[in-house]
Amino acid sequence: MKKAASIFIKTLINHNVDRFFCVPGESYLPVMDELISSKDIDVVSCRHEGGAGFMALADAKCTGKAGIAFVSRGPGATNVSIAVHSAHQGGIPMIIFIGQVNRKSIGKMHLQEIDFTKMFSDISKHVEQIINPEEIANVTAKAFKIAESGTPGPVVISIPSDVLDSKVLCSPQKRAEKIIAKSDIIDIRRVANEILIAKKPILVVGGHLQFLDYSKSQIKKIASKFLLPVLCTYEHQDLIDNDSVHYAGELGLRPPEPIKKNATEADLVLCIGHRLNGIPNLGYTFPSKKQKFIHVLPDGKDLENIFKTDHGIISDGNDFMEKLLKVKIKIVEKNRNKWIKTCNDRYKNNKSTQKPRSANDGMDFAHLIDKLGTLAPKNSIITNDAGNFTSWMHHRFPFKSSMKLLGSEIGAMGMGIPAGIAASIRYPNRMVFSLVGDGGALMTGSELATAVAKKAKLKIIVANNNHYGTIRYHQEVHYPNRNHYATNLVNPDFKNYAESFGVKGFKIETIDEIENVLKQAINEKGPVLIEFNMSLELNTSTTTLSELQ
Repeated sequence: MKKAASIFIKTLINHNVDRFFCVPGESYLPVMDELISSKDIDVVSCRHEGGAGFMALADAKCTGKAGIAFVSRGPGATNVSIAVHSAHQGGIPMIIFIGQVNRKSIGKMHLQEIDFTKMFSDISKHVEQIINPEEIANVTAKAFKIAESGTPGPVVISIPSDVLDSKVLCSPQKRAEKIIAKSDIIDIRRVANEILIAKKPILVVGGHLQFLDYSKSQIKKIASKFLLPVLCTYEHQDLIDNDSVHYAGELGLRPPEPIKKNATEADLVLCIGHRLNGIPNLGYTFPSKKQKFIHVLPDGKDLENIFKTDHGIISDGNDFMEKLLKVKIKIVEKNRNKWIKTCNDRYKNNKSTQKPRSANDGMDFAHLIDKLGTLAPKNSIITNDAGNFTSWMHHRFPFKSSMKLLGSEIGAMGMGIPAGIAASIRYPNRMVFSLVGDGGALMTGSELATAVAKKAKLKIIVANNNHYGTIRYHQEVHYPNRNHYATNLVNPDFKNYAESFGVKGFKIETIDEIENVLKQAINEKGPVLIEFNMSLELNTSTTTLSELQ
């Protein structure tokens, strides 16, 4: 007989787990002990479970496979819950293993005990607590299958500490083949015909298409063959070259009005991969009842949940695109090319893409984004936190499909730095830029210690306006010209803060310094943090506080 913890680790290895993120806890000491003699799994010990969760989330976005985090009981589980919430709404495969109190203490309000099956039931695909030690391998294998099949999502497994210490007869489980839904040729021909007769069709992409470079090549081919403008959903604008004539913009937070027109003027909406939950549906106005809506998702659970669908197709997005490309069809180019050009012109020429503005209280973040766009290598990874500062990135950074964008689909602050660390560990030979605001930087900034420990080479850019800028935006919209005291922030000197961890620090206080500092940061061999003196008056890429008041 072997210890359950040993069977558990071997099952993880059988599922190609080579790394997990954690804050060590006494509730899963048997797992940590087993890993002393195993070199197959890299354990990334973090400074906060929130950071560990965001790293697992980002790792999943990088690989398309379940990101793994291990946390301890009540405090650890509640800390990691933001990442679980983000994975659930974003459709990201992730498995959280929680060390639970021992079995005799369950249900007795033991120290740090929570019923995790209740706590996580609304923000995960599946939650399970292992009571029988002999089930540890089966439950673990099932967790991977659920997390990665259909529309991906998070799975939470609670393991009592004495279960891990138990002796068992069961054997490690191997990875089961993922179930992939495939489209029917009748559906394919119907969609091709709908595209043919439409006057202003538009392709919307996102969701599980983000995981494979192959998806990006398929999107490019579909747009070219069927003469379609392409809208990317929130945090997914790396799915197509932004300098492509087919690119029509991003359905993100408060997109410029011309981008909204690209969505709302379409007569046919073909959405592949994304559930159109959350931000991309423009406040439940897109697609409208007047638009014909074709929705392609890898399982049927989310079809017609939010919008009436004229044609719902249960299929893996790549399988659907492969078969659609095989249909012999000829689109009339003249009118369709005019529509494509209109959409692309609206993306390139709107209020958010104009020349950088001037302010008396700092610099327009557009200056940095524009320069970064010219200097970033074509295979860069960009991670972003949440906040109004990201509007410049979303609206004017020239993403290439060879790049990768990692952000939280729920707009969770604290994602940027941990995501950059995970990406840098996963792809040590790629340049990683992490864009964060001063608010988010201090939510998970302690993970700079993790970056140094793991020799992560990310380049962090802190847009510092000494404010919770997004909240101030909403305050001025709803309660203008008030003394909005709560959003004022007292910040450290971020350059010195970074250097206290052993991270190279820079500070940009004038426009003339931007190019030189970025070049120095890119040439640095280790992690870098750049503090950018950002204007508060220039509150987003399209608005000012004065205008809002």
